[in-house]
Amino acid sequence: KLRSALKSVFFFQAEDGIRDAQESRGLGDVYKRQGINAEYMGDDLEDLLNDEEAEKIIRKMKDARLKDFEDANEKTKVQQGRPLFPGEYREIVEEEFLPYVTKNKFAVCHFYHPDFERCKIVDKHLQLISKEHPEAKFITINSDKAPFFVNKLAIRVLPTICLFKDGILVDQIVGFEELGARDDFPTVDLARRIVKSGVIQARRREEDVAFKMNKGGKKGGNDSDDDD
Repeated sequence: KLRSALKSVFFFQAEDGIRDAQESRGLGDVYKRQGINAEYMGDDLEDLLNDEEAEKIIRKMKDARLKDFEDANEKTKVQQGRPLFPGEYREIVEEEFLPYVTKNKFAVCHFYHPDFERCKIVDKHLQLISKEHPEAKFITINSDKAPFFVNKLAIRVLPTICLFKDGILVDQIVGFEELGARDDFPTVDLARRIVKSGVIQARRREEDVAFKMNKGGKKGGNDSDDDD
């Protein structure tokens, strides 16, 4: 009976779905953390089975594994599905997409690919814009991990920024064509473009769409200075 109990400890991690990286840590970390002598788990297994302390050791090992699993599970719950703080820009998973888009008045969602440099540029700008525009929720999602919505929203080019009002797609910013077709566009250009969609409000004069043209009908010369 005791042998079966000990065996169940060794497979406890796998049975509860804790694999890969956590498995690679081995049981040694648990023993050390619980003050268990690792020598007990060496070649003297038979001695251990007859040791009156065996049950205590097994109980400690199982409790430690259970706590590791519960901690990891709780951390995932806290991260996924929690409400966005005003001014926050964060990555979500596919299952979170609809709740964020449909339960908020305004939402800005950046579909990205981790290997695309231009997606990283968009991240940098949206991070800045989100801090000044708490009226909208700013999120980003890995296109490879959200195939359903990539297909549903007909996303063909990355980066693509989807703009939503009351859960309805009202606009898309595809690539950098509307941002001067250059990688070094100023943050205010992207902010102004989102303002144009009606998803955020201009909070600075430079973000107003009308500011783009000055008295002489030329493009506002201050744009290059508003890189935030």
